[in-house]
Amino acid sequence: MKITAIKTFIVDGGFRPWTFVKVETGDPGLVGWGDCTDWGSPGPVAATVERYAEWVIGRDPMQVEAIWWDLAASSVRHTGGLAWKAMSGIDSALWDIRGKVLGAPVWQLLGGKLRDELRLYWTHCGSTRVQHAAVLGVPPVKTTDDLRRVAEEVLTRKYTAIKTNMMPLKDLPPSSAAFSLFRNAPGDAHPAVVRNALHVVRIFREVLGQDVGIALDVAFYFKLGGAIKLARALEPYGMMWLETETFDPDALMQIRHATATPICHGESLFGMQGFKPYLERYAQDIIMPDLAWNGITMGKKIADFAHAYDVLFAPHNCHSPLTTLISANVCATVPNFFALEFDQDDAPWRDDLMTHPFEIEDGYLHLPERPGLGSDLIERELLKHPAREDYGVR
Repeated sequence: MKITAIKTFIVDGGFRPWTFVKVETGDPGLVGWGDCTDWGSPGPVAATVERYAEWVIGRDPMQVEAIWWDLAASSVRHTGGLAWKAMSGIDSALWDIRGKVLGAPVWQLLGGKLRDELRLYWTHCGSTRVQHAAVLGVPPVKTTDDLRRVAEEVLTRKYTAIKTNMMPLKDLPPSSAAFSLFRNAPGDAHPAVVRNALHVVRIFREVLGQDVGIALDVAFYFKLGGAIKLARALEPYGMMWLETETFDPDALMQIRHATATPICHGESLFGMQGFKPYLERYAQDIIMPDLAWNGITMGKKIADFAHAYDVLFAPHNCHSPLTTLISANVCATVPNFFALEFDQDDAPWRDDLMTHPFEIEDGYLHLPERPGLGSDLIERELLKHPAREDYGVR
């Protein structure tokens, strides 16, 4: 059995592009599907996959680990975002093939499952409805009353945790000033910016009560001092975590030591070497590697590495439905799994792309038992949703 072809598909994902990889073999009907979604550079990532295909075609698809490290070695002079994204798309497709050949779910190949269900948290809760309500087919969020209705929906759907963002709402003073300052003075936690964050979190806490986890994602917007100010201001709300990013592990360590608010990071890091200085400094409570950027091969290694430092594992997963399955197969096998990110508000055609859509009940994902990742993609459905020009495909 040999790899005979590798193809890419860039698909409209509603508010971001999805980039899929299809690996074909000489066996009729035996294919593997992978994901290497990148919101900002889908075209270059797909082109890199096609370049790597030249090195992979003709090889045995069962040699997943060997192919990973050979591609890593071949990418040593351009290691980083595009390279590892492309590697990861191929990697997850090869794991899919491996599971199908052996008649087992990928989680079985990784050591077996520790759990049958995976706790999900509703990500971008409320914030996608501020900007993308029309394309997602959901009610828009423009006011604090709208946000309260979203929080009530969280309870109705029985999610046990959510993640949200700062957002401009018409009746949330000083929204316009806050976001002007936010854009024009990145890194500084101006009082108006902090008030905006606290208003959003307070609304969710009032509706959700004390037992539903609330996380706030501020990405790279705050430098050391600003992140500490915000983290301390959030302490009365019993946060699940503050998600703040920096490429300086010592700075993140200072943030964590300065607050009782749990710190989560890692969506912009790749490889064990990328996480090593943060883990060694105990600079966080939770890591969230992106498995569309680290693949299954490296994703499992990072989770186990974090476990050695008593750090929880909650993968970054705001990409495609396939990334959810990729992440789920890893999460099922690691003892330090905490929660899996999930976009409840997603492209209306998401389930149409899958031979076996997700089974979700009371905020938990049922782990698929089918061989491979748990679902194939339907190529003709992918072609019905080409990526929009504003996704920067070229």
